[in-house]
Amino acid sequence: MRIKMGKTMLITSVITSMVLIAGCKGEEASSTSSAAAKQLVYGTEMEIEQVNPVLDENQEIDSLIFRGLTKPTETNDIAPDLAKGWEISPDHLVYTFTLRDDAKWEDGKPVTAEDVKFTLDKVRDPGTNTPIAGDFSEIKSVEVLKENEVQVTLSNPFPPLLDKLKIGILPKHLLQNEDINKTDFNQHPIGNGPFKLKEWDNDHTITLVRNDKYYGLKPKLEEVVFKHVPDPNTRALQLKTGEIDLALLEPNQMKSVKEGEGFTVHTISTADYRAVMYNFRNPLFKDAKVRQAMNFAIDREAIVKGMLSGKGEAAYGPLQKSWANSPQKQMYAYDPKKAKELLKEAGWKKGSDGILVKDGKRFEFELVSPITDPIRTALGNVVAEQLKPLGISVTPKPLDWNAIKIDQADAFVIGWGSEFDPDDHTYRVFHSSQIGDGLYNMGAYRNDEVDQVLTEARIADDQEKRKVLYGQFQKELAADPPFNFLVYLDALYGVNKKVSGVSDRTLGHHGFGILWNIEEWDKQ
Repeated sequence: MRIKMGKTMLITSVITSMVLIAGCKGEEASSTSSAAAKQLVYGTEMEIEQVNPVLDENQEIDSLIFRGLTKPTETNDIAPDLAKGWEISPDHLVYTFTLRDDAKWEDGKPVTAEDVKFTLDKVRDPGTNTPIAGDFSEIKSVEVLKENEVQVTLSNPFPPLLDKLKIGILPKHLLQNEDINKTDFNQHPIGNGPFKLKEWDNDHTITLVRNDKYYGLKPKLEEVVFKHVPDPNTRALQLKTGEIDLALLEPNQMKSVKEGEGFTVHTISTADYRAVMYNFRNPLFKDAKVRQAMNFAIDREAIVKGMLSGKGEAAYGPLQKSWANSPQKQMYAYDPKKAKELLKEAGWKKGSDGILVKDGKRFEFELVSPITDPIRTALGNVVAEQLKPLGISVTPKPLDWNAIKIDQADAFVIGWGSEFDPDDHTYRVFHSSQIGDGLYNMGAYRNDEVDQVLTEARIADDQEKRKVLYGQFQKELAADPPFNFLVYLDALYGVNKKVSGVSDRTLGHHGFGILWNIEEWDKQ
């Protein structure tokens, strides 16, 4: 009997222990689940196809995985990142960077000067299919001085260099024998930033997990998920249900946002403009008077007040948010009478159906926009309506991105704009050297004076001189407009109320840069 009791007690003890262990594991699972709550889900407009800072631009995910020599501050100034400091020669042609000693790749290897040289050489290599090569064309050579010291020599002084060196550095030891355009690395990145890849699902959802080898401030969040949600209404609904924590919204959605909902809307100023890009391959746009007339015919203030519900401002040029801005509002204040006069001077007369005609050719063209972008689609419709009284027939043509060939469209509702150095999104967009497959001067705009001034402005070593040159650039751009600048957009980010750390720093193209201080973000 005693033996049986002993066995029973033993069995009971074992069962009790198992229950306790299970309870501990349950607490551990609960703790893990709680830790998983430190996950930020970002509902993105665009699908992420690859992660490689040399090949991509304006992808928030890049800076979370890869860091550059420099980084932006809250005021969009430049601060050290992988570089702990640098020296500039008196003639402004040689930059010597000293790297941090504690920066490592995810595989534990140190980030070295060899990685910096490898990255910059890849950007400048004609065999690398990157549209940002022009940003680094003033680099003459990159030399490794020590394991943690690299020297960049320029052909001319190039003040934007420190800004450009925000580009993420790549690991030479993993990529030196790879075709950078085709390597599997682009879907399986190994970085040096605050987060690293955890998984890339078949539905294009990408989950990043905190990188404990990161040298900087450790993120409070444990995971960041990039979830492709192209439809803005779906993004708004998923913000309401808590399925996502962060998303870019549209102005027309603001009326439906209620105070009691689980997210708030941050209205953040941007350097992000929308414009009609004229394709100069179409002879219809050859005469500058025609383009000037269409600029005078657009009531930008009415667009901001009506279509944008005041969430933005009228656009008159590409540098409106820059220290180099030279206001051109007087050039294109709304003046339909002036527009009609210019069209008449250019030889256009109304036909029997009210459409302008010249030499037997009607003034009509298609205006393409991405159908997944409600603002651009709406702008296409507004432009068509505002040009109609002049006798200009514009057919709005919203298309899926995979059906759009911008360089073949008559005109396109384009978006550009940078919050950083004025060379950014000016030289690459308007200089004639940037015309070509994969480059950003997609309208084939050519203007010798613009070319000369943009070249001089990027290599002048005095900021006041640069400002004068950029003033000349803006004046000539207004006289010979490649774009019909329409509006600057405020970025309207819906953010889960449990999320903190969001900064109101002026953002860039498509509201880019919202995650610039991700290490400080938290979720309760």
